[in-house]
Amino acid sequence: MSVTRCFHCHEPVPAGTDFTLQFDDVTRHLCCPGCLAVAETIIDSNLADYYRFRTEPAAKASPLPESIQNELNHYDSADVLADISQLQGDYNEIELSIDGISCAACAWLIEKQLRQFSAIAKVNVNSTTQRCYLQWQADNLPLSHIITALQNIGYKASPFIADQEEQSFKLELNRYLKRLAVSGIISMQVMAIAFGLYFGEYTGIEQSHQGYLRWISMLLTLPVVIYSALPFLLSAWRSVRSRQLNMDVPVSLAIYYTFGASAYATVFNTGEVYFESVCMFTFLLQLGKFFEYRARAKARDATSNLLKIMPVSATLLVEGEQKVVSARRLKADDLILVKPGETIAADGYIISGNSTVDESMLTGEYRAIDKDIHDTVLAGSINHNGLLQVQVSSALMSSRLGQIIALQHRTFSQKPALLQKTDKLAQNFIEQLLLIAVLTFLLWYFWLDPDRAFWITLSVLVATCPCALSLAAPTAVTCVLAQLNRQGILVKNSEALDATPEISHIVFDKTGTLTQGQFSLNQVQLFDSALSREQVLNLIANLELNSEHPIGQAFAQYYQQTLALTEVEITVGGGISANYQHQLIKVGSAKFCNVTAVADAMVYLCIDHKLIASISLQDALRPEIPELINQLKVKNYQLIMLTGDSSSQAEQLQQQLGFDVMFKGCSPEQKVQQVQNLVSAGHKVMMLGDGINDSPAFHAAHVSVALESGTDLSKNQADVVLLKPDISLLLSLITGSEMAKLRVKQNLAWAIGYNVIIIPLAVAGFVSPYIAVLGMSFSSLLVVSNSLRLLKK
Repeated sequence: MSVTRCFHCHEPVPAGTDFTLQFDDVTRHLCCPGCLAVAETIIDSNLADYYRFRTEPAAKASPLPESIQNELNHYDSADVLADISQLQGDYNEIELSIDGISCAACAWLIEKQLRQFSAIAKVNVNSTTQRCYLQWQADNLPLSHIITALQNIGYKASPFIADQEEQSFKLELNRYLKRLAVSGIISMQVMAIAFGLYFGEYTGIEQSHQGYLRWISMLLTLPVVIYSALPFLLSAWRSVRSRQLNMDVPVSLAIYYTFGASAYATVFNTGEVYFESVCMFTFLLQLGKFFEYRARAKARDATSNLLKIMPVSATLLVEGEQKVVSARRLKADDLILVKPGETIAADGYIISGNSTVDESMLTGEYRAIDKDIHDTVLAGSINHNGLLQVQVSSALMSSRLGQIIALQHRTFSQKPALLQKTDKLAQNFIEQLLLIAVLTFLLWYFWLDPDRAFWITLSVLVATCPCALSLAAPTAVTCVLAQLNRQGILVKNSEALDATPEISHIVFDKTGTLTQGQFSLNQVQLFDSALSREQVLNLIANLELNSEHPIGQAFAQYYQQTLALTEVEITVGGGISANYQHQLIKVGSAKFCNVTAVADAMVYLCIDHKLIASISLQDALRPEIPELINQLKVKNYQLIMLTGDSSSQAEQLQQQLGFDVMFKGCSPEQKVQQVQNLVSAGHKVMMLGDGINDSPAFHAAHVSVALESGTDLSKNQADVVLLKPDISLLLSLITGSEMAKLRVKQNLAWAIGYNVIIIPLAVAGFVSPYIAVLGMSFSSLLVVSNSLRLLKK
């Protein structure tokens, strides 16, 4: 039996639903009212070409609750707007992070929709980074209206604020690109002149023409050595000052010694020139560094929208009056009002009201938690039903959420272990190389042939220049980064490539990692034949439209038609009641419905105090998990489940998947402790997770992997981000890291072997500078070619 797919999102259309529209003279079926409303908006706005040219389905749409719309209105406050946008003349500028962009057609649709507003001067959507740059007149068009317009066509938007670190990161990336462009363009020009000089040696080029070409080459090379190669020189200088020779010392020595010797030969018209080698060597090194840096920049573009997690605004109570302020400006002892559906803006404790709160992204507990007077609440958690007055105990950046976010600044401060090893090897190699070069010069100058001493010493330095050694690790790392990225794996910290092959224990979070992180119906048990299963679910879905509780979201797809409910009342921690056709309808817990609990059931439906149905829910297992676990067991990994969920589902998954060890009900601190215990025992540990509560444990593990569906914080903290909703990509990461390590070992073996052979020949004077350049180039080319094999699938 074929499955009918939603015209908008391509998800299965539930049986019994009847949401349709006409498009291109064909009846299209939709899965829910949200997708229907979005599709109608797109078509009615003359943007139907989106459906004709898109290459990927859209994200599932959902109607915007009134509570969320009220929160969006906070963006229009002058206080908040000043924090999230910049004023340029008469226009405000802002960058929005947009969820749901799946292809270039999405970017086209968003731009077309926003350009219909006359108050918007500029709009540019980047489908890769999922960002939208806007320039608009805030006085004529509130930001909340823009975000609502995007919601109406199926996209969720929120302000993006680049922190100081990210701004510095982007500036440095631009510098890399400029240096690469200078060295690359000039390399082509100098190489063309070098061909003329080389062929001129055999065809009898005139002396004046040869001198002219040499001078042109030297002048063209000046920007390379002064600008493009400057980072190597500065790094080498810092290394020498700290008495720790790094790889940039021989690199800089080779570049500037070769340039100096070539400049000397040009000015005094004697000897050979090697300007093309200087340019090409600088270009190759810059290329490797640029690609590695760009991969890390792409990770930031994809994952660094902190305002998706960090609350933006808060309702401050001042002498009983409500005032919308920026959440960043709250301080201890402030009194804030938190309405149903809003994000709690700071750590504090409740002084009035009660509610249920979703802390799953902070604690891993996927069930809502009841909160009452004197209970503590955490910044970043979601208030569901009740109206709360909260006294702030710590400012946003000092809250638990803020402290976890602060850890992200450590993510990019580590030097990859692969490069650490080559640097360590280089220290000994460089010391020996410099000593050999000095002894070679002294030997030839005082005992053999003073006229050849300079050029033979140059041959030693150029022939043994650690080009291959310096490129051995970076090129292999860069190639495997590119290959993994093609597969949907973003490695932000290259050290993970070195550590992954040594992993012995893999730790999995449960909620959102092993499972899909959201409630779904497991079983519906009917106790009265008066209503069918579809009628029961439709009735519950109508009631749950009035709630922000995550359990209610599980019933949204079963909404079929609107029912006339009256006197709807929400009981925090209990359920929802209403009148329907002069009958009292109750949906909620067994205690709320005053019925006897049924095994595994979480939701009950009663009509006039009579039990009609019980529903058990589950957080559905990701479909690829069983096969992944089996393959990891074959590879003899020890598998551990570490979850903040304290429900019985943890044991069920333990039995179903056969984890070696399982710990449940863990706080973020306990997760860290469990990982540290494994590390202290001498095990190499990988941690997989998706929530804020997993981020601290990421730092304790040797390798951390975050999911595409996870919070921005978890993705910012992680060494690796899976960009596709498929955790089986973990196997590709393991295979790729093993291949990268093998290529690095092969490259180092060749580089060392080559130098062992070429050094004696160069010292003996059998290697001219010309041959030395060819040998160096061949050695580097071999290393690069070996690394490029990683790009082949």
